Amino acid sequence: MNRQQQLDQFSLAVHRQALAAVRREPALRERARQTLARWRQQSGATRSDVLWDEWDQLLAGEVSALENAALVESDHGQLLRSVSPLGGLVSQSERMALLKQAREHAALQ
Repeated sequence: MNRQQQLDQFSLAVHRQALAAVRREPALRERARQTLARWRQQSGATRSDVLWDEWDQLLAGEVSALENAALVESDHGQLLRSVSPLGGLVSQSERMALLKQAREHAALQ
C-alpha cells in the first residue's frame, strides 16, 4: 500500500468516526456547517467553493446521503474528503488512534 492509499484509508476511517458521531448527535451537522462558514469567511473565494457548496447541501439533507457521499471510494469521494468539515468532529485522541490503526494495517500489507 502506497502513502496515498494509506492517507485515503485514514481519511475514510476519520469520516466513518465522524459520521457515527453525527448519527448519535445530529446537532453536530450544524457544527460542521459553521466550520464551512468560517472557512469561507477566512479564505474568500477558492477553488474549493464548489465542493464546500456540496458539503453544505449534504449537511442540510438526509444523513444517509451524507454518509454515501462522504464514504464513497471514488476520485470524487477522495476530493470531497480532502476539503471536509467533518474531520473537526473527531477528537485528537480518536484521530491518533485511527492513525495508529492505519499504520499498523499498512505494515501488514
